[in-house]
Amino acid sequence: MRLALTLLLSLALAACGLGRSEHADNPDYKAGHSDGCWSATSQVPGDPSTVTRNDEAWKQSEAYRAGWKAGYSACAIRDRSGSMGMPDTSERGTGVH
Repeated sequence: MRLALTLLLSLALAACGLGRSEHADNPDYKAGHSDGCWSATSQVPGDPSTVTRNDEAWKQSEAYRAGWKAGYSACAIRDRSGSMGMPDTSERGTGVH
């Protein structure tokens, strides 16, 4: 049991290093990541005006595009699971019946 837990933990830690982008220290990547995350959590489906993206940076910077995609993916996953990892409370009432 201990061996399995150690192996699982080792694999999880190794995966963290594999997911790091070559552009991670680039300011364009960081800006793209922020814009992508914001889009994932605030976009209104069917309304492209609610997508946050710097079109010039998108066209010119591979780092910005990589950051935007990574930020969108990371935050869309968190948002689907209940707003940045928190449980969904939209169905919760006031407790007074």
